[in-house]
Amino acid sequence: MCIYKCFKNESIIKGVKVISDEEAIEMARNIEKINIDVKKTIEKAVTAGYLGVEHFYCSVIQQGNYTTPIDRLFGENLPEIKLDNFYFDIISKALDDEGIYISLAYCNGEMRVSPDRVDEIIEYNDYELDDDDLYFLKHYVMVTSEATKIFRIYEEEGISGHKPTDDLGLMIKYEDGQYYSYFAVRSTDLCMSSLQVFPLSSKLAKEHEFSLINPINKTLIEMMMDVILLKK
Repeated sequence: MCIYKCFKNESIIKGVKVISDEEAIEMARNIEKINIDVKKTIEKAVTAGYLGVEHFYCSVIQQGNYTTPIDRLFGENLPEIKLDNFYFDIISKALDDEGIYISLAYCNGEMRVSPDRVDEIIEYNDYELDDDDLYFLKHYVMVTSEATKIFRIYEEEGISGHKPTDDLGLMIKYEDGQYYSYFAVRSTDLCMSSLQVFPLSSKLAKEHEFSLINPINKTLIEMMMDVILLKK
């Protein structure tokens, strides 16, 4: 798979490849049992400045696959949430219960960003269709605390990105005496916030929005890995 990349004020560089299908799946498998520093990863994730403000990206998992932001746990008596000892005490207790979800990346096909904020533009170039069949170029803006990138792909190829109501990150839970992590997508459609974990296989075609071999997801996985911090 060939991906063209260009950087600020530079022409497109040909022949640069993103991770392979096998590398993407292996990366997702490895993330399952690595020793993530939850506190430092959360602190790094909030600096993304999505929508121009600092965000608290961690939610508590409840009822299996639904998420609740930390401040919502207190009903109408919403406290001022800070990344203090009280906050991380809640996180610690949630990890021992059903787990937590840390938002690390956004992928928005409707968002527009100033060119001087873009670190990299990626153009997909592994089309199965002929050039004459490609008409509608889609731009996906990808945002993490480390980078802002644009992924360009023609819609006719049928490869799916993510909805503006979705974000991507890590689901972390404690099970059988060990912490486990999984790449996941959180959807906030219909006033609910639910999780979908990426299947650890190549059985889903690259066109599927939850496929690990989807070229958009491969780029997002690489971006998220730059935000995840490990315990020394």
